[in-house]
Amino acid sequence: MTINQFMTQDHKACDEQFAQLENIVDAGNFEGADLMFDEFQAHMLKHFDMEEKVMFEEFNTANHDGCNPTGIMVMEHDQIRDLMSKMKESLNSKNKDQFLGLSENLLFIMQQHNMKEEQIMYNLADDALNQESVINKMKEI
Repeated sequence: MTINQFMTQDHKACDEQFAQLENIVDAGNFEGADLMFDEFQAHMLKHFDMEEKVMFEEFNTANHDGCNPTGIMVMEHDQIRDLMSKMKESLNSKNKDQFLGLSENLLFIMQQHNMKEEQIMYNLADDALNQESVINKMKEI
């Protein structure tokens, strides 16, 4: 399995949780939404840790062709973290419309971000790093 395949599978799992979360909020089930949000957020933060603490760190020290988008990826992770924090606040205040507006923004950012990672970053990592070693380290997070 390549890094791209491994991380793309995780993107899909996060996307599925996010869709379930939106449906739960849209139905007005804030109790269920709190639980689902916590699961989604934990999964996203684990995904970011796998990238930032393993793949990006190793990529930044590896000998690669000079193209290094890790800084942009981390900046986008920070944007997503900020949006998730605002989404949690809107859940706490049971503000469905605010939550769904924020989730629309998050969906757009995640789609663009995932596309960059799957088409560029992960392929660069696959070429520059020991795929098996990186995947094994990411699984330990």
